[in-house]
Amino acid sequence: MLTIGEFAGVTGLSVKALRHYDDKGALSPADVSHPGGHRRYDEAQVRAGVLVKTLRDAGVPLPTVAAAVANGTAMEELQAHRRDVLRAREAEDAAFDRACAVLRALSVPVEVVEREMPAQAYVGRVLTLDPDGADPVVGDDEANVAFGELFERVQGAGLGPAGMFWTAMREGERGAVDLVCCWPTLARAGADWHEGDTIVGELPSRRELTAIWRASSADLPDGAVHPALVALFDRIGDRRMDMGGFEVRQSVVSAAGRDAAVEVSVTLAPHE
Repeated sequence: MLTIGEFAGVTGLSVKALRHYDDKGALSPADVSHPGGHRRYDEAQVRAGVLVKTLRDAGVPLPTVAAAVANGTAMEELQAHRRDVLRAREAEDAAFDRACAVLRALSVPVEVVEREMPAQAYVGRVLTLDPDGADPVVGDDEANVAFGELFERVQGAGLGPAGMFWTAMREGERGAVDLVCCWPTLARAGADWHEGDTIVGELPSRRELTAIWRASSADLPDGAVHPALVALFDRIGDRRMDMGGFEVRQSVVSAAGRDAAVEVSVTLAPHE
């Protein structure tokens, strides 16, 4: 039989690792002397020791290693572990690429201006975000469906639309956040529009703070916080403004001969 030091020398495992594997039941010695507790290994255990070291060096989890050695499935477990590693690596690469795209977008200068805006009637569809965070983001598909349905109704009623749509985020009930998909209308819609998740409102004549993003959004990952929103809150923070209960509005503005711009706004002061 081999002492623990001899077994370590033959298999390439450290004495510390062998003691750990014994404690975990992954590779136990053939004999432990009493008194003293000296571990001794059978020569036939060398193969198991080499398999344990080989699989652990490849990153296979210890419980899986123990099962593989016991069941004679070392190659199968190694291949399964490799598939898991490749999936994890692919996910990490995708996360890295996404992070790079977000950081590049955040480095693009954003114009932030104050401007006077006239009153604007609108109709909107309310999509409530989960207050518990189980479903924190309303998907683009859901918002697009809401915009499409609302557009058809506004057009059918002869109310416009009177311009480009916008989305607004506002505080909802019981800690929820509402995303409101809005179309500007030529006139204020009647009370009969207030049904279900459809609302009628009017943005008052106001002074607002607006961040304008004129770069291409093609490389901005889906679900990423828009750089214009970040720039707007940078300015709000610089001014030490208290924006509790605020409403943030985001719109896409097209201009002839120019790329579409994303505008994100908050009201500074409504006009009487």
